[in-house]
Amino acid sequence: MNRQVEIMMLKKMCAALTLIVSQWWILPVAQAHPHIYIEGGIELVFNFQGQATGVRQSWLFDDLFSTYALQGMPRDQAGQVQSAELDKITGEWMTALADPESHFFTKITLAGQPLKLGAPLNARSIWDPKASQLVLSFDLPIEPPINIDAKGLEVDIQDPSYFVAFNYKGGVKALKGIDAPAQCKFGYMPPRPLDPKTERLLWSIPPSQKELPENLREAVRQLSHQFTVKCP
Repeated sequence: MNRQVEIMMLKKMCAALTLIVSQWWILPVAQAHPHIYIEGGIELVFNFQGQATGVRQSWLFDDLFSTYALQGMPRDQAGQVQSAELDKITGEWMTALADPESHFFTKITLAGQPLKLGAPLNARSIWDPKASQLVLSFDLPIEPPINIDAKGLEVDIQDPSYFVAFNYKGGVKALKGIDAPAQCKFGYMPPRPLDPKTERLLWSIPPSQKELPENLREAVRQLSHQFTVKCP
């Protein structure tokens, strides 16, 4: 896999990930949506004034995607990818995922109003050669920092094209508050399950199809992971 394919893959997930999974058509997992699986971790960061300053995320990619994403990169005797290579791919992915259509698959609202997010910070990738899995982590700053009241802040994470499926183990325990005020309460609403008919339709879509039909786009909107924070 060349670098240009990797950039395109993360520039527009619904099209770019197709470039990857189209090479996997002989594998059963590539014959249906989703094609890539991420085990997510999320932290809401506060400052000393009790204001929310950003959302810190970690994405553990499935081993199949991880292996293909790093294919051809030089490694040491322990199987570790060189840090310079990981830094390079991290920078490219951060640029690609900033695309307005995906924007890191993250939407943050305060009392129902979208918040302005800054450029990602502290982005890094880690490769675990034993598990053959890649972890991408990054911070999305909230600009300016905000106070959270009883109306609450909500973080929604979802790929609307459903090429990427997220999972958060532990539900509400997956969201951690860093230096959060003691009165803050955390909540979580998991994705609602799809009905069997919709699942069959998603299964029938070939990897080469870049866009979901409108009826399926509407259906997969219910697959958002919704994390809430209220500080009354």
